[in-house]
Amino acid sequence: MKAAQVKLLLCVVVAAAFVLPSASASAPALDEEQAADDGKEWTILVYWDSDNDLEPCAEFAIETWKPALTCDDEINLVIFMDLFSVDGTWIYDIHDGECHTVETWGELNCSDPAVLERFLDYGLENYPAEKTMLVIQDHGYAWRGLCRDETDGNRIMLMDHMALAMRNSTASNGGVGVDILALDACDVATIEVAYELRDTVDWFAASELFVPDDGLPYDMIIRALVADPEMTPRELAYGMVDMYMEYYSSKTLYEHMHPYDQDFMTFSAFDMSLVDEMGAAFMDMTEVLEPLVADNAAAVQAAWNHAFVTVRQSMGGWEFVPSAYTLFADLRGIDPALDVAIASFMDAFDAALVNEGSSERLGDAPTGLNIWFPPCLANYNSASWEWAQLYVYHDIGLDLVDGSQWVDCLMEYYFSEDGLQNRPNQVMEQVTG
Repeated sequence: MKAAQVKLLLCVVVAAAFVLPSASASAPALDEEQAADDGKEWTILVYWDSDNDLEPCAEFAIETWKPALTCDDEINLVIFMDLFSVDGTWIYDIHDGECHTVETWGELNCSDPAVLERFLDYGLENYPAEKTMLVIQDHGYAWRGLCRDETDGNRIMLMDHMALAMRNSTASNGGVGVDILALDACDVATIEVAYELRDTVDWFAASELFVPDDGLPYDMIIRALVADPEMTPRELAYGMVDMYMEYYSSKTLYEHMHPYDQDFMTFSAFDMSLVDEMGAAFMDMTEVLEPLVADNAAAVQAAWNHAFVTVRQSMGGWEFVPSAYTLFADLRGIDPALDVAIASFMDAFDAALVNEGSSERLGDAPTGLNIWFPPCLANYNSASWEWAQLYVYHDIGLDLVDGSQWVDCLMEYYFSEDGLQNRPNQVMEQVTG
């Protein structure tokens, strides 16, 4: 085993020699100290999937969490972790500057929503608090999902499956669930994802773009809660946006795993109680837009060119997610009825948006949530990415896609003129032009 892996796994040692847990190891019961955690202001539950090439991020995170939680009188910090280099999954309780193992569950598939639900059930039952934040960390695949488990099937957790796991856990806990969901994953701040999760949490925070290996600014978040544990969920959601942008504002002011991409950052937070209205306005807008697309394909492409923030949001150049608000705002002027529908959508979007930040270099395109809009039909069908062909946009169970005419709008665009079915990737024109 590599030295770094040994160092990471030594997290489970608390004044005793570490023995690797087997898949059949029994789970120890919570001790009296942990059982006394009832009644704290905050519980932070972290679902950490490093059963892939992100395993080095786990060590960086642990070494960040431990010193950041300088006082745990009002804060529980509980981590579920899966690693790639060794079989097993563990639950860690961070306190007193150390990482304590409180459960060993054996090897599990982190892309299985039942595993997420089990962790949520465990955390909500054993670490009750006035307010709870759930962080889910791993690779993100926009509307498709997240949490790629390479040991167990190399698949991901679909967004609708994740939403169901969260609803089930809330129901199992007497209707008390998570207050804030923060996704530490690339490209997952999309309108499709926000709408899918609308009735699972009160507040939602994520990035429209690539998230560096450091992930969320955990040191800032934890220290802010230590300083003000009475902070409300809305205040934390709002503040996390500013913390994220501050943390990635410099390659030298803060410790980073890799000093890269600090000038291509976005982060946003939303009030999920208002996302239903935003989704309804989106559905109405796409109904008006669909019959207008073919005759206004040039205007649609111009809007796409403005709203497509940067190729750095695209995993290997395959993720085509322009900023939704910017895209539709640029379509005003085509038709009076469409203008009214777009205005309603923009109003609903503005009402739901809590806070949004983006690097100055990105200009005015980022606005908080992206939407999937590949530039041609071949990209829509993921013709050059075989793995992505497993996940079909119009057949993956996303409520916003199923309830709107957005796919019809896309097809109207793709068949509006010859060449839009298999045209050269227009992103490359932006890169080389």
